Amino acid sequence: MSAIKWMRKHALVLSGTLLAISIAGMVISLSYFMLESYLPDEVNKPINTIGAWNYWILLLSSFGVIIGGWYFYDTRRKMKKFEDLMETNSKSKFTRNLPDLEDIAWHLGEEYEDRLNEKKKKLRIK
Repeated sequence: MSAIKWMRKHALVLSGTLLAISIAGMVISLSYFMLESYLPDEVNKPINTIGAWNYWILLLSSFGVIIGGWYFYDTRRKMKKFEDLMETNSKSKFTRNLPDLEDIAWHLGEEYEDRLNEKKKKLRIK
């Protein structure tokens, strides 16, 4: 399996992980900037050892939240749209939505492509 296919198949997990790690990075770096004087020494000492890297962590985690959040949202939206379009038993509606379904199935991975092909066989569409 190629890396791109693997990434398409696991897009939701990968984007969710990026989002979670980025949020954690933002919390850590923001706590350094905003709460440094209020935090106890046990918490403050590890954060202070990072030092000037907190700026880089904040910058990279901000990008990670934006990118991870967008891909997570986009993947969930495509999954929902795919399910909504697949619910129909009408051959004409399915045929009309087929280009969208094929595009979404390609983005979501092999499992969705297989489900689309099964539905096409069921409705006798080439």
